[in-house]
Amino acid sequence: MAHLKFFILLAILTTAAAPSSGDDATRTETVYQGHVTLEIPIRWHEIPEDQLELQSLNTAEMSGGRIAELYQHGYRPGDPELDFALPQILIQIRESGRLSYRPFFHLPPPEEMQGTLDPVVDSLKLDDAFFDRDRHLLRLTNTLGIAPESRMSVLSASFLTERGLFTLHCYTYKTHATVVAPIFERVVDSVRIDDELRYRPRLTDRWPPRPSTLAFSAAAVSIIILLILDLRRRRRRQP
Repeated sequence: MAHLKFFILLAILTTAAAPSSGDDATRTETVYQGHVTLEIPIRWHEIPEDQLELQSLNTAEMSGGRIAELYQHGYRPGDPELDFALPQILIQIRESGRLSYRPFFHLPPPEEMQGTLDPVVDSLKLDDAFFDRDRHLLRLTNTLGIAPESRMSVLSASFLTERGLFTLHCYTYKTHATVVAPIFERVVDSVRIDDELRYRPRLTDRWPPRPSTLAFSAAAVSIIILLILDLRRRRRRQP
């Protein structure tokens, strides 16, 4: 979650009113060149492309060029021209190649998945990690910040696709999480991916990525080859 450095610093200087969870009116947005649709609250505005680029540039600058996260779309209530405001949803599209879904079947406990903290981040806690097999969706919930008053709640929802990952990063202040969480959940639940891009499980996804499975397979194949060779020898010896 290193790309959150910029967000955390600005969160200290920014105040945002928590939106009402009772406003259920939404509009349909189409993204990813028409491959994905999702429902966005009607009072949320699309973040201009130049603001998304600015956030990416600031993150890269603060990390000394080590981090260069790109976001293709973003939404938040209030003035979309603000440099930064919470809550907000950022959409990240990564076409890094199709992933096997098998490694996500048995996720380790959250405490074993904690990564190294960035110098700016004093607190980072992975609260929950869950893989939805039906939707091929990996959900990560984090709490992070540099001081108790600036703690943030982050939901990252990554959909596996035939090209890589389609991820929603949902940010809000920890103090507003209870109010904003239902909005985030509705947005994530509304994601629809078309047939061309939708993840399609394959038998090869479940075979064979573990080394133990590879070793067992190699042994099984070797035994079969030996049996075939032995059978041929016996047939040759027969008059």
